[in-house]
Amino acid sequence: MTAKHDMKKLVEEIYAVRDRGDIEGTLALIGEDCTFRMAGNTRLAPFSTELGGHDFRQVIAQLITAWDLSKISTTGIHVDEDEQVVFAHREGEVTHIPSGVSFHTEFVDKIHFRDGKPVKIIEFVDTLQVAETTRIIQVA
Repeated sequence: MTAKHDMKKLVEEIYAVRDRGDIEGTLALIGEDCTFRMAGNTRLAPFSTELGGHDFRQVIAQLITAWDLSKISTTGIHVDEDEQVVFAHREGEVTHIPSGVSFHTEFVDKIHFRDGKPVKIIEFVDTLQVAETTRIIQVA
């Protein structure tokens, strides 16, 4: 079982590296068997589909390349040591790099741990904002 302090410290380190845009550094801190998905409608696939392995690496690289989170702050971290889960609340200005669109937002990550590494990440974001900004869907 991973200690509460260690899970919190690792999540903070992952965010610091990710927010600098360091793809390989971010992936090195996350377990190789980790999966990722955004909680949302299937129209946001592949982001709303749980992805692991090579697909996980690709989606994390795509997210880091497309979204500048350097102005995001972690406003709260809750660690459930018994369940080995971290909930992190983050907020601030996000920029979608390809379009240049910036907006203020907040989101929560639910990160499951096993053997000291994240093994499952579920991100709760404003999926309508993501879909409109990336032009996955257009809302009139």
